[in-house]
Amino acid sequence: MRNSYRLLLALLSLLLLGGCANPSWTATGKIVPPVYDVCPLEGKWTVAESLAPEEYQGDGGTDLPAEGRTAQFTRGFAEWGGCVWNKPSYKIKKVNSTEYLMTRYIALNSYLSMNKEVDVVTIFANARFLGDFMKIDEDTVIAFVQNRALLLQKTSDLADSRQPVANTHISDTDRESDRDASGIFIGMKIPSGNGYTYETLWVAADDKKLRPVLTRSNIFFPRISGFWELQARNTSGSGITELFARDIAWKDSADQRAPGETSLIQAPKGNTSLAIDYIGNDYIAVENITGGACSFQILPVDKLSSQTGIKVADLLGARGLTAYHSAREQALRSLRDEGIAIDEATDEENLGLTRKNGHWYLRGGIDYQSSGTPATRDFNINFIPPANLISYDTLYLSWRSIKDRVPNALDAFTSPNQDIAIIETKNKLYIYGISGDQLDSLPLEEIELSEGETIIMAEWATGFYVDDWERAFLSNDAQVVSD
Repeated sequence: MRNSYRLLLALLSLLLLGGCANPSWTATGKIVPPVYDVCPLEGKWTVAESLAPEEYQGDGGTDLPAEGRTAQFTRGFAEWGGCVWNKPSYKIKKVNSTEYLMTRYIALNSYLSMNKEVDVVTIFANARFLGDFMKIDEDTVIAFVQNRALLLQKTSDLADSRQPVANTHISDTDRESDRDASGIFIGMKIPSGNGYTYETLWVAADDKKLRPVLTRSNIFFPRISGFWELQARNTSGSGITELFARDIAWKDSADQRAPGETSLIQAPKGNTSLAIDYIGNDYIAVENITGGACSFQILPVDKLSSQTGIKVADLLGARGLTAYHSAREQALRSLRDEGIAIDEATDEENLGLTRKNGHWYLRGGIDYQSSGTPATRDFNINFIPPANLISYDTLYLSWRSIKDRVPNALDAFTSPNQDIAIIETKNKLYIYGISGDQLDSLPLEEIELSEGETIIMAEWATGFYVDDWERAFLSNDAQVVSD
């Protein structure tokens, strides 16, 4: 009897003690965030190679580590490109590797051919974006910094001692502050009569403090050889649209074309007009519009006078050509299902670019007759535009977060420094500061747009390039935008 009493007392004690703690499966709504005692990129890394051609690197990348140089990351500091940031923050997100690389406009098939989930580590210091680092495995990382893609290999699980790194930070204070500057040339297409006029805006900010916004007529754009201007002219009395591109180092001549100037003369075909859809460092995308039909062309800036568009295979290669034919065949099937007779001969020069939700996309076109009237069916091509065509088109913010702040947003552009964003709506351009992964609460500036005005160019500068670009713009007739 005594033993039974003792057993009952022991069981009762266990039940009482167990009632003091909730079993894990009964916890309601309490989520404890993981605590990372170790930096997700902890250690010392060597730059093995650049994974993109020179055209992809864009501006502001000359101070990044070259092959063989090192980078170091800890919870206390990050050293990259000769500069050091104290107490950086690391954010980790899981992404699909293929989809993520599509947003980066770069194909890395030799290093990441499989479609899998990977970690992307984003580094911030004092709310300033430093870069994204995609982890292939624990010893291999692809760094996306200042519009460059670099392959990093881990050489040590431990970074160097902090003291010598701190000295580097002191000596590089000026270089680090240079990186706070961002600037952008924005090319605008403005409806005017039966055609378009074009102008360029310059928007720049230092640590999210906006400089005066500048503007000038025509398209002012950077190239490796210097700054160029693209003009659209109407030949007096003939209605022929001409595009002229020239190096601004050569001044206009009343009697003859300046050296370095190229032109495209579009011969009239009834009511044909010419419109620019995109301009980059070395290529422009245009539409030849005749009635309800339009054909697309991508033309090299240096050879506008040839009037010959670049063929799909020459620009996109074999894989791009396959993607083009696949997309074109789907469009052809749709036309056939509608009972429309089509000349199915392939025109591989009918290639252009269009904007959607913060990115440039390739498109093709099929010309046909609808009730005797010329018409065009365009189609999107599921292929990343090559780096020599579009050097930078990264949208660091999610489209959902942009629409949450600006519900009527049509397009968006974010700086390589991830400090400012340009948001386009139907009738305004908004300039926002960026903090972390969100637009700031209020815009830094608002610029009124004309009806139908759209962006056809976005060329970014960072660091000391910002002052160089602004000086060049001011010395070529740029004026402050009036309120």
